[in-house]
Amino acid sequence: MTEEAEAELKAAATRNKVSSTLAGLLFMLLGGLILYFTVILIAGPSDPEFMTYTPPAEDAPPVPEPTTQDLTSKPSSPSHDIAPSVIVAVGAAPVQMAQVDVPVDDSADGSGLELGVGLGTGGLGNGLGSGGNGLGDGKGGGSALEGTFYDLKQTRQGSPTSIQLSGDHVEAPGRIEILRILNEFSKSWNAGVLSKYYQSPTKLYASNFMLPGTVSAGYAPICYQCQDKVKPSAWVAVYRGKVKAPSSGTFRFVGTGDDVLMIRFNNQTVLEAGWSIPSAFDGTDKATTLGSISAGGGGKAYHQAIKDGKDAAHAQYEFITLTGINKWNNELEGLTAGKEFTVQEGKTYPIEILISEVPGGFFGFAVLIQKKEGKQYDNNKFDLFRTNFSCPSAGDLQQLLQGNLRGSLEMPPFNTDSPIWVATP
Repeated sequence: MTEEAEAELKAAATRNKVSSTLAGLLFMLLGGLILYFTVILIAGPSDPEFMTYTPPAEDAPPVPEPTTQDLTSKPSSPSHDIAPSVIVAVGAAPVQMAQVDVPVDDSADGSGLELGVGLGTGGLGNGLGSGGNGLGDGKGGGSALEGTFYDLKQTRQGSPTSIQLSGDHVEAPGRIEILRILNEFSKSWNAGVLSKYYQSPTKLYASNFMLPGTVSAGYAPICYQCQDKVKPSAWVAVYRGKVKAPSSGTFRFVGTGDDVLMIRFNNQTVLEAGWSIPSAFDGTDKATTLGSISAGGGGKAYHQAIKDGKDAAHAQYEFITLTGINKWNNELEGLTAGKEFTVQEGKTYPIEILISEVPGGFFGFAVLIQKKEGKQYDNNKFDLFRTNFSCPSAGDLQQLLQGNLRGSLEMPPFNTDSPIWVATP
């Protein structure tokens, strides 16, 4: 072999060794890339899985059944000591928490006290307070009925209507027109009947309807913050909402209003009381006072017509004189007991309450409720119709009225431990 041939063989061997080394490195690189894309990018990391074990029912620890509190009757002020039970999930035993003192504001300035305590199915829910006395306060969202205020003397745009004042009072033609409007409203309780008249932008929320005595008619526009636009006469306030029956049974509302009180429960008018019975107005009377029977009532005169069987629509009404309400006893034969109705405990029913002052001067109202015991009602026993823990006293109302009361309050007797009809506006 020549030297040239031997050198060529050595060079070829070197080239082959280098080529095979590079090829091996290349295959290793390609393999790594394939592994990366397959395992890291495509498959991705898998989250750890946790397996749960649910023991058979017979192996689980016993869970005491919760108890439901009976709250059909509640004292006027809620208890200061509340010890709630907290149930821990997945069968843990109840844990008793430390007692919590809840401060209670007993002032009668209309401010509501909100209690953030749920008290069981069928009981009293969140937001229940003790405010909403008189015509109500401005705190919405709690257990109260929402009130809307209308002035029949002016249109929605503020133009005068045919109902105008003579001095400080509405005279005969205007009074007849007011009765006509209330009569139309009583047929359906459609808000559209009143929507054509001025409406205060302020809403009030009432939890009871107890404002007895001679209260200045200007107090209502003050409460609804429209005293600069509304003269104290020919106004209407309508309260609406839904209430939950605290117990099953047959009930009736008992009350009166100066000048008009109307109540509709579960879409049926169950009480019209006061100086006028709007649904009885026939539209033809031109009397100068509200004492005319055909003009919708007039206290004793119309009550006698009912007693004599001249009005079948209100034949079920009863008139009850009570100690301590001399003015209403003398003028309206006391309080009027309306038509009875039946409810089921825990079921919710719509309710609407209308209060109206017709000629001006003074107004007042009271709404109580009775439950039928056996086959009759006990006219020595009355509950305050209320939607929270409110329980007004004469002292509370005098402080609330702040100079708008003429004379003394004549409070009809009622049970201060009255059941609560929890409300939703």
